[in-house]
Amino acid sequence: MPLISVRTTLAAFVLVALAPVATAATQDDEVAVRAADAAFWKAYNACDLPAAGKLLSADVEFYHDNTGLTRTRDGLIESLRKGPCANPNMRLRREAIDTSLAFHPLSGGFALLSGQHRFYVQRAGAPDSLDGQASFTTVWIDDGGQWRMHRVLSCAHGPAPYTPPARALTLPAVALARYAGQYRSARIGSIVVVADGDHLQLTAGSFVATLYPESTTRFFAMERDLHFDFEADAAGAIVGLAAYEHGEVSDRAVREP
Repeated sequence: MPLISVRTTLAAFVLVALAPVATAATQDDEVAVRAADAAFWKAYNACDLPAAGKLLSADVEFYHDNTGLTRTRDGLIESLRKGPCANPNMRLRREAIDTSLAFHPLSGGFALLSGQHRFYVQRAGAPDSLDGQASFTTVWIDDGGQWRMHRVLSCAHGPAPYTPPARALTLPAVALARYAGQYRSARIGSIVVVADGDHLQLTAGSFVATLYPESTTRFFAMERDLHFDFEADAAGAIVGLAAYEHGEVSDRAVREP
C-alpha cells in the first residue's frame, strides 16, 4: 500500500475512533450547561444573589435591548439588587420556553445556549401575571470546571402572546341575560354588555371583548388577559361589575337602571 494511502487510512481511523469521545464530551457539556443555567435562574427567581453570582464569570457582560450594557459580576448583581429584587412585595419570575432552547458547543471551553423566555410579575397576595417575553443568547465559559455565564444578550422584549383559558363552562341564555345591560365607570364611561349566543359581548368605547364564563359570575376575555366579576346585591340582582387585569382590580362599574 502506498505511504500516502496508509497515512490517509490511519487519519480516517483516528477520526472515527475519536468521534464517540467527542460526542460524549459534548453531551456531558450540554448536561452541565443546562444544569448551571437552571441553577442560575432558580437563584434569580428567589433573589438569591450570592448563588446567582457564583454562576457568573468575573468579567461577564450583559447586553439588554432596553437598558444597554452591564459589565462585571459585581455590576450585574448590583443591577439585580436595585431592579427586580429591590421590592420584596413585587418580584419577577423567569420561565424558559423549553421548546425554544438550543445548545451549541464552542471550541476553547465555551458553549452557547439560546432560546426564548417569559417573565411573570409576582405581587404579594396576588396570582402571578404574565409580564412579557424576550429572546436570549448566552455564551457560557468552563471556568476551572464550573460553567459560568460569560456573555449574555437579551433582546426582542415585548408582550407575550395571550392564551385565553380553556372554555370549560357553558351558561344557559337565561343566565347570560342577567348580566346584559348598561354600566358606567368613572374612568371609562359607558360600558355595554349584551348576551350573544353562548357568551357575552362587552363594549367600552372602541374596545370590544368576547366574554366566556369561568363561573356563574366570573368571565374571561378572549382578546386579552382580562377577567370580569359581576356583582349582585342581597336580593341577587346584578348591580355592578369589576374588571381585573393581571390579577388586580383595574376598574369598577355600576349598572344603570
